[in-house]
Amino acid sequence: MVTSNEIFEVIVVSMRDAFLAVTVFVAAMVLLFSWLQYITAGKFVDKIRANTGWQPVIGALMGITPGCGGAIVMMPMYTRGYVTYGTVIATLIATLGDSAFVLIGAAVTDSSFIAPVIAVHIISFIIGICWGYLVDVMKITPRNPLGRFSSNFPGNLSSVTVVEIKNGDKKEIFEDLGREEKSGWGYFLLHQGYTVWWIVTAFGLIFAILLLVWSSQNADFTLEVDYNPLTLHGFITWIGLIGTSLSIILYISQRNWIGDDTEASIGDKLYSMRETMIHSASETAFVTFWVMSAYLIFEFSMLFSGMNEDDLALYGDGLIAVILASLIGLIPGCGPQIIAITAYTKDIISFPALAANAISQDGDALFPLLVRHRAASLWATVHTTIPALIIGIILMFFGVNF
Repeated sequence: MVTSNEIFEVIVVSMRDAFLAVTVFVAAMVLLFSWLQYITAGKFVDKIRANTGWQPVIGALMGITPGCGGAIVMMPMYTRGYVTYGTVIATLIATLGDSAFVLIGAAVTDSSFIAPVIAVHIISFIIGICWGYLVDVMKITPRNPLGRFSSNFPGNLSSVTVVEIKNGDKKEIFEDLGREEKSGWGYFLLHQGYTVWWIVTAFGLIFAILLLVWSSQNADFTLEVDYNPLTLHGFITWIGLIGTSLSIILYISQRNWIGDDTEASIGDKLYSMRETMIHSASETAFVTFWVMSAYLIFEFSMLFSGMNEDDLALYGDGLIAVILASLIGLIPGCGPQIIAITAYTKDIISFPALAANAISQDGDALFPLLVRHRAASLWATVHTTIPALIIGIILMFFGVNF
């Protein structure tokens, strides 16, 4: 019989661990990559347009960067006719979106995840490049999804209208997009509360690093649940609870339920360090919410079913898991993908399933493409899922696992 105390403890532990084991490390990495985007903004657009033969490689490089920013930047370039459709596919296959931060965070806290993190990124990158070039060679476009096998080939790679170029101005990619309305409680909470969130996260990062040190020195060290803020364990628990609570508030205030990045937010981030800090907090809060959701799903599944993680893993090691992971990748946005990736960090799904989801998922990059070119976005999900299934099944067949 499950008691209310057990349910309450699952919620507390999930909130605490989501913040101290994932959020604080994700926040540091999101801020780093956001800062790199800020200082290098707009310096590559003309070079990408001028190097058509290298575009799938460049697209895969943009996609492989953690987060959705690099992949989102590539989407309007296609709808403006700057890059090929194969470049879009290479970018979407290579990207792991915000779920990349979950994997990297797991590697920071547990060295056993370093190999699979490197492997899944390399696989996504190589498959992205190869499949992108194949799409271009086969002259596959949204109007001609079967490429050379189809009889109605229109004769061009870009089935979109090219708009006027304005002197290579980097703002051209984002200038026609709507921004957030600077009113309402959501905007106020996000743009005023982000400083409090960063302060709590900074404290959380310090204690998370200390926990890593303590656990490395003592293999039997465990973080107990204590609600007394005057004790060490109690203080750490409250840091985790407050941090996750603030993250949930920021997540709700941005009102983007399965995807946090937009072209507008990426564009704003490129021109303001303050907006970079705000968006980094928003993006990390988004990851926190979905990681906590994954923790709660897994923990309550075990609590109410009487199973353990080994029992759950039995359902994640086979063909069905690879297929399901690929199909989850069809869903736009990073939220469902974070749950799938978290399942791997909890040893619930196999590496072939992880690779299949990584290849299939498009993250938030599909949203701007969906708005600007619906046919391209819908066919892109198909063209990324096919290699996901193939590679996932091949890895499973040869017993590749980490």
